[in-house]
Amino acid sequence: MSLIITLHGQEGIVMASDSRLTINHTDSSGPQPVVQIGVSQSDTNYKTFLGKARIGVSTFGAAFIKGVPISGYIESFLTETISDETDIEEVPHLLLEYFQKTPEIPAAGFHVAGYRKVGGQSQQRIWRCFPTDKGIQDIVPAIQQQGALWNGEQDVLTRVINQDIHFRADDGSYQPLPYHAVPFAMFTLQDMIDFAVYAIRATSDTMRFQLRPKTVGGPIDVLLIKPTQAEWISRKVLRVMQ
Repeated sequence: MSLIITLHGQEGIVMASDSRLTINHTDSSGPQPVVQIGVSQSDTNYKTFLGKARIGVSTFGAAFIKGVPISGYIESFLTETISDETDIEEVPHLLLEYFQKTPEIPAAGFHVAGYRKVGGQSQQRIWRCFPTDKGIQDIVPAIQQQGALWNGEQDVLTRVINQDIHFRADDGSYQPLPYHAVPFAMFTLQDMIDFAVYAIRATSDTMRFQLRPKTVGGPIDVLLIKPTQAEWISRKVLRVMQ
């Protein structure tokens, strides 16, 4: 699995992802129950990408297509299909079309984000896309909103954000935990970057101490998209390991 997060505010869009690549391994012994084990294969996988026209794409879920990392397919899609003239409104549909033609349709999901010009003004556009059911969810419409969306290993961050978390008291009743809202509408770009890193790091650190597969980890890639520019705030680089 993985964790990707996209934050959108008045100043721009921030997309971030972890780098862990996990392979499911099935362990069984005769009539004994089958155990699915998440085996960490690499902490150098790319899950957030920047295409032409300042279009960002992040992926979560299945990381392979017939044994080949999905990252290569995404890079090919952005290189072969997206140009500087591509209307971002077309990208979710082009993405789904592309993955309908791969050797198998991946059980993955995507965030697609960027800007388009409407009447001389730049408007944010963000979608969730799911190739297996050809689903497209329009997240940020023409009316600007501020907030965050995340997918993948969501449980840790959901416990931080969700105001409807309860605990069971000794008498059997359920009492709400104290809730403190996160003011996304007031976030600056730096706040958005910091929260994106916090969300992934908190998930990775929490998993470290839990009895569960460690499916989130490694370096955190952070992409910033503004109406007139896009830049990597943090991006893994290839190097020789010493």
